[in-house]
Amino acid sequence: MSPFAWSLLEAVAACGNLAYTVLMLYERRVGWLFGIAASALGMALFLHQQVYAQVALNALYVGMGAYGWWSWGRRGDAALPITRRTAGFHGAVLGAGLAGTLLLALLLRLLPGAQHVALDGFATAFSLLATWMLARKVLENWAYWVLADAVAIALYAMLGLWFYAGLYAIYVVLSASALLRWHRQWRSAQGR
Repeated sequence: MSPFAWSLLEAVAACGNLAYTVLMLYERRVGWLFGIAASALGMALFLHQQVYAQVALNALYVGMGAYGWWSWGRRGDAALPITRRTAGFHGAVLGAGLAGTLLLALLLRLLPGAQHVALDGFATAFSLLATWMLARKVLENWAYWVLADAVAIALYAMLGLWFYAGLYAIYVVLSASALLRWHRQWRSAQGR
């Protein structure tokens, strides 16, 4: 493909991912479908860029999108409630994220031409954890997105993927906004 075609694919994937995030912010189940389509495009883009954990991450996003679609719709008309988790849970998540980062970076170093393995591993490990928590409507997922997305901005800038770097800068703002919005909704549901 030509450089223009890759840029176009990146722009379309970035727009699809932005639609997914905005729809998740407002708890719209259809957002999972946008996430699935954008992630499928992302797989091709990241394979071309040789950031292999991002390829795997986007493949897993396709699967997590199907899981999220199912999880958010399995209660019929009753919406899956927003929940909060304990400090112990988050300690375990942070530990898993750091262990995942190390494991992925070590594995990625074995692949010829792999780029920015530590950043790739970090963004992937924490994005996976945040996606799983989002699918379960764990309130704090948005804080993990802020962390993962901030690292991803650096990764994409180093790769010259400016649509994605810009998208992830928007993600940081949207994730912070979603954290506040979901927290208000959680408090309201708790009668606080």
